[in-house]
Amino acid sequence: MSSEVEKKVDELIRWDTSGNPEWMKRINMDEYEKLSGIGYTPQQIAMYYNIPVAEFEFYFHLVDSPLEYHYRRGQLLQQAKEGLNMASSAATGENVTQAQRFDKLRREMGYQNSVNHTKLLSR
Repeated sequence: MSSEVEKKVDELIRWDTSGNPEWMKRINMDEYEKLSGIGYTPQQIAMYYNIPVAEFEFYFHLVDSPLEYHYRRGQLLQQAKEGLNMASSAATGENVTQAQRFDKLRREMGYQNSVNHTKLLSR
């Protein structure tokens, strides 16, 4: 591919802050991250903010999209918060259920991390 074509492709798929859609101002990123952490899908969040779903998804899937970054960050923050709470409860040994949930979370995280690592290697 020529460098001019690569540049055009890059412009089409990469987030450009100078061209932010008007509705971006309506999104409180802290609230947005909490919504993703609770488990709402990007489509549901678009509806919550009264943004056309197709348009929201277009911007969500752009390379370097702050929408995708904050969505994933919200999920991570919630998972980490739950994990930290479980870890402290499990460490005392007083709460057997929390210890079991914490072990399950660690196994799931280990599996998810290995899947993500494999995806990165296959690129």
